[in-house]
Amino acid sequence: MKLFVRAKSKAELNRKLREGVTVTGLEYSLLRQGIEFTLGVDVPDKARVFLFTQIQNGFPLAHSNGTYNYNKNQVQ
Repeated sequence: MKLFVRAKSKAELNRKLREGVTVTGLEYSLLRQGIEFTLGVDVPDKARVFLFTQIQNGFPLAHSNGTYNYNKNQVQ
């Protein structure tokens, strides 16, 4: 799974997760527009998380990535 989440950095994303903010992301594909998932609820452990701040040609332009740790509820 490749999940795209709008965030400036992993630190910002992990801070939001620690504070209990609901963070959603989209799994994009060339065949579909995107399926929404929520971190901490329905994202499996070790899913790839790509951070982006802008969309280019209809797809998010990732600037950073990491692996989601379900047990710690953070991106490493």
